[in-house]
Amino acid sequence: MSKKVIIASDSTTDLGPELIARYDVKILPLKVNLGAKVYSDGVDISPDDIYANYEKSGELPKTSAPNITDFQDFFRQHTADGSAMVFFTISSEMSSTCANAKIAAEDFEDVHIVDTQNLSTGGGLLVLSACEMAAQGRSAGEIAAACAELAGRVDAS
Repeated sequence: MSKKVIIASDSTTDLGPELIARYDVKILPLKVNLGAKVYSDGVDISPDDIYANYEKSGELPKTSAPNITDFQDFFRQHTADGSAMVFFTISSEMSSTCANAKIAAEDFEDVHIVDTQNLSTGGGLLVLSACEMAAQGRSAGEIAAACAELAGRVDAS
C-alpha cells in the first residue's frame, strides 16, 4: 500500500484559493516586511495590499524565508499521520527558502524538496503537475524527481 502524498509549497507559487482548495495544497507563507510591520504572505497581506502601499509610499516590500524551525513544524504537522510530502520552493537563486527547507527535511524520512527555479506562475505550474501525479498514485520520490526535471524546462516571465 502506498503512502498518501501531500503536495505543499511556499506562498510564492501564487496559487489562488480555488486551486489550493481543489488540490488540497498545503501552503507555508513567506514573511513580507513593509516598514515596521511583518505580514504573512497570502494570510494577512495580499498583492493588492502591497501594490496599494507602493502607490502610496513608494516603498518596496522585503521578504524573508521561513526559518528551519518553521519548516520542521510545518513538515511535522502534515506528515505526522505517516504521509509523505513533496514541498516546492521559490528559486534557490532568489531566496534562502530552499536551503532552509532542505536542512529541515533531513529530519524527516519521506519529505522531498523541489527547487522550482522559478517564482510565481512557474512554480505554480510545477505544483499543479505534482498534484496530478499524486492523483495518479505516484510516490513522493517519483513526483519530486519528475518535477525537478520539469523545473529546468519551465520558463515564466
